[in-house]
Amino acid sequence: MRVLFATVPAPAHVYPLVPLAWALRAAGHEAVVASHPDVADTVTAAGLTAVSLGERDFLTSEVPAEQAAILDRITDELELGPDEANFHTAIRHFMLETFGLYHPGRPPEPGSFTDELVEFATAWRPDLVIWDPLCFPAAVAARTVGAAHARILHAFDHFGWARQRFTERMTTDRMAAMMRPTLDRYGVDFGEDLFVGRWTLDLKPPRTRLPVRVDSRPLRRIPYSDDAPLPRWLHARRPERPRVCLTLGVSRRSFFAGGDEHPVAEFFDLAADLDLELVATLDAGQLASVGTVPDNVRVLDYVPLTALLPTCAAVVHHGGAGTLAAATAHRVPQLVIPAVGGADRMETGQYVAATGAGLVLTEDETTPEVLRDSLLRLLTEPGFREGADRLHREWLDTPSPAATVPLLEQLAAQHRTGPGTLEPAR
Repeated sequence: MRVLFATVPAPAHVYPLVPLAWALRAAGHEAVVASHPDVADTVTAAGLTAVSLGERDFLTSEVPAEQAAILDRITDELELGPDEANFHTAIRHFMLETFGLYHPGRPPEPGSFTDELVEFATAWRPDLVIWDPLCFPAAVAARTVGAAHARILHAFDHFGWARQRFTERMTTDRMAAMMRPTLDRYGVDFGEDLFVGRWTLDLKPPRTRLPVRVDSRPLRRIPYSDDAPLPRWLHARRPERPRVCLTLGVSRRSFFAGGDEHPVAEFFDLAADLDLELVATLDAGQLASVGTVPDNVRVLDYVPLTALLPTCAAVVHHGGAGTLAAATAHRVPQLVIPAVGGADRMETGQYVAATGAGLVLTEDETTPEVLRDSLLRLLTEPGFREGADRLHREWLDTPSPAATVPLLEQLAAQHRTGPGTLEPAR
């Protein structure tokens, strides 16, 4: 069968798709990845076919003021409480903002991502479309050609949760109204599947999922990131002292930025007094506050976590889903310091702490003294390694991409309504 992946143009949204696309290809199916031109190199570097459509720099565009006001009203009608601040950030500024960019209340223009995606789907005739939960045109394109379609979640299902809560409380469906010009343009009837897919592949650990009423199928997240030449010291010999990784993720390399609360220099200073080797993946901007790098600190702009973490005794990170997956796969205890306004990253840290696989610190707790004590606990208390082992076993209990391919074949056949090329893998 032919499988079309569709995603917003962000590398951190491409990476979760790659292992499943590989598994489908290994089973004999065709798979391509459609997005804006910004991530074409990311897709092809993974050995996959990139379909570049629409405009560049899409995510930096602004929603028209009239539509932004509607998005504000939608968010207000959700009646989010004070303890749901992270939900507000994720729903209004990530989910709804992107929804408004793709569905601005007017028909898609020629040359837009939506128009070109529909055109490509019409020509290529996919049997199955698997889409990033922010890539809303994908469901429309699937409907125009009768393909089965599903979301693949790599973060909490904030949009599904918001849509469910909104439909329970709304008097006017403002989201459907924003989508209407697009649907009329392609002759597509409205349906809830345009928001949440026919079913959902969920890469989040089962215990972290939001209470959303969708047909959800668990999928193990296999850690993937861009490859790079490995430094010789990484594989030449085992580290003489406990090695700790400090990583900031690919989507938000501003972990200690945005103020003087947690400068990198301060973190390096506390590491200098400890019997450990710190490997920090930082760019030039994040190193601006550092005068001298201590002898026991190695600084690299980038190194694949799948190569680095097997040599580490602990990892300090911002709570990103990709880093969580890599640390889980390699059974590494974690110290999670969520980025400010980091959507679901605090919940990720709380999950790590609840399983005993590490610790989570709030912004107020992140003092040099607390950081030092937390690092020492991770390195000296065996319970955290045992917790990391439990987290790893839970990860292994989730179906792998290869094991999920037969399910996708079955569901694609069940949900496809138009002509296609659907055949079982040989």
